[in-house]
Amino acid sequence: MCNPRRIRVRATRELAEAWDQEVRRQVTRTGRTSGEARVREALADSVGGPTLTALTAVLGRLDGWAEFPDGTFRHELDGGLVAFDPQTRELEIVATLTADVSVTEAASASVTAEVSEVVEADGEGVYYDDGWGGRTADTAQREAERNLERAMAEALRAGRERASQAAEAAAEADVERAASARADAALTAATAAQAAGLRRAAADRLTTVGAQGRSLFHAALAQAYRDAILSFARSRGASNVQASEAKGVLDIEFELDI
Repeated sequence: MCNPRRIRVRATRELAEAWDQEVRRQVTRTGRTSGEARVREALADSVGGPTLTALTAVLGRLDGWAEFPDGTFRHELDGGLVAFDPQTRELEIVATLTADVSVTEAASASVTAEVSEVVEADGEGVYYDDGWGGRTADTAQREAERNLERAMAEALRAGRERASQAAEAAAEADVERAASARADAALTAATAAQAAGLRRAAADRLTTVGAQGRSLFHAALAQAYRDAILSFARSRGASNVQASEAKGVLDIEFELDI
C-alpha cells in the first residue's frame, strides 16, 4: 500500500431565491381568580355587655379562632370563614371558591425571505497508486464529486436557513406582541367569566358554610354565657355554684342571698 493521494474538487453556485413563509407565535397566560358570597347577622340584641366581654375572652383562647388587627375574630372553614366583630356585634359568614385560569392565544404574519449569495463547497476523494482497496483515481474522482454534491447541498440549505431565520427574526417581536395582547385580553375575559361562575357557586355553598360557622360561633357563645353568668354569681357572693352541660343543654345552679 502506497501513501494515499487526494483529489479535491471545488464548485461555486449563485443562490438567489425568495419565498413567503409564516411566522407564528403562541402565548399562554395563567392566573387565579375567586368568587365569594357573604351574609351578615346583627347580634346586638342577643349579646350584651357582660356576655360580649366573656365572648372575646372565649374566642381569644379557643383553637381555630384568631384575633386580627382590626379587632375581629375569625375562624377559617372549609370553603370560607366565619368572623365576629365585637365593636359592631355582627357575625359574618363568607363562602369562597377559587380556580385556576389558563388561556392560550396565537398570532401569525406572512413574511418574505430572500437570499442572494455565492455558495462555495469542496469535495475530496482518496486513492492509492497501487489501487489498494479498490481505490483508484477514478473512484477517488467519483467520491470527491459525491462529497462535493453533499457539501453543496448543505451549504445551500444553510444559506436558505439563514435567510429564513433573518426574515422570522425581523417579524418575531411584532407577532409576539400581538399574541401577548390577545392572550392578555383572553385571560381578562376568562377570569371575569370564571369569577362570575364562582360567585354563583359560592352563593349556593353559603348555606353549608353558614351552618358550620354558626355552629362554631354558638358553641363559643354558649361558653361566654356560662362565663358571664358564673362571673355575675361570684361577684354577688353566690354559694354552691355548679355548672354542667349535657346534650347541648347548659345547666347552672347557685344560691344567692337577696
